[in-house]
Amino acid sequence: MNKIDAAVTLDAEEEAARLWQGAALAFETAGDDLAPLLESLELGLRAAEIFAFQRLEPARGLFPATIGAMLESPPAELDIHRDAIEIPRTLQFTDILDLLSEESLDCVGPELHRGWEDRRFSCRRARTSARQTIGLEIDHREREALLTLSAYRNRVFRLPPPVRLDPGEIRDAFPKLIYLVERLRA
Repeated sequence: MNKIDAAVTLDAEEEAARLWQGAALAFETAGDDLAPLLESLELGLRAAEIFAFQRLEPARGLFPATIGAMLESPPAELDIHRDAIEIPRTLQFTDILDLLSEESLDCVGPELHRGWEDRRFSCRRARTSARQTIGLEIDHREREALLTLSAYRNRVFRLPPPVRLDPGEIRDAFPKLIYLVERLRA
């Protein structure tokens, strides 16, 4: 075990790679154990968020202003009151799914597309910018599988129990996350 003696700055790419490595290992070794399966879910979706953010952030000026603001990196220094009390709005996994979806698909989160533009136009423009920046699109089947993972993550990690889990649904959808992360890392 490595001992950390001093403050460490977590680099985004390194952190995403570390999280993804942990997610892949947890998924591979989960078997019938629910804890590693859920760990793979949380670590994997967080890694995908960071990889996507890193790819989209340099092109934030191409997006509508509300999305561009969510693509601004916060300062590396910890501010106890700011960071404990109020987390600035940044792109979440479902926002990323929305941006990477095929243009013909409905918006996942219409609240992402707010401001002076018509939401459909804003959604289409943001998706075009994301596709040009990253070079990938998510089709309906892939998006449904990824939304399944996001739904489980939200229910397990962000809401209080009870929740009914179907580990088979997570196992069936996880390869779509693997495929997404592979394309985000390319």
